[in-house]
Amino acid sequence: MKTKLILLCLLVALAMPVFAQRDTIRSNKNEFSIGYGHMPSSSFRYHPGCLIYPETDNIGAFYVTYTRRLTKVIGIGMTACFDPICLNYHDRVNGENTLVCKVRENSIALMPHLKINWLNTKYVNLYSKVAPIGIRYCTYKQKEYYPDLYEIQSPFDSFADRIGYAYQITPIGVEVGTKRCAGFIQCGIGMEGIISIGFRYGLKDKE
Repeated sequence: MKTKLILLCLLVALAMPVFAQRDTIRSNKNEFSIGYGHMPSSSFRYHPGCLIYPETDNIGAFYVTYTRRLTKVIGIGMTACFDPICLNYHDRVNGENTLVCKVRENSIALMPHLKINWLNTKYVNLYSKVAPIGIRYCTYKQKEYYPDLYEIQSPFDSFADRIGYAYQITPIGVEVGTKRCAGFIQCGIGMEGIISIGFRYGLKDKE
């Protein structure tokens, strides 16, 4: 189901330039963005290494992007995401939930992306963005509270096991501001979160 959804979003994004306005205001050729996203996909991709399932404290994802505009409609670039997560393991001891240990997970992802500005006006831009193929690396730091009662191992011990898949599909995003500086809000699914906000800055083009 997830593969079909990603393929559908890719087809829509690739078809978007056909319907995009051709008389739009051209964006800056080089753009940088910083943002914060709520409920990134990395928060739901954890596989515990023991039978005691953890409660998850999600802070959200922080990300930066660089986009090089090839035309006034199409841009390509790279996105880097950081998602810190705290996993709290509990067990029933004498009828009460007892904290066994905490595991701090840090997820770092790199994803090439395609950005399509299908509406550019003087103060408002509408865009879509897809990053279907990326790589994610996780680190873990464990603190045990009852080592005599429980043996809890890190979820992934080898370097290869810490490598995972990363993606981002953003059907709709809105930028409000000027050609150089704008705030944005976007909705999608992936490493940047279900809904995210941020700031976009465009470098001044050379004459």
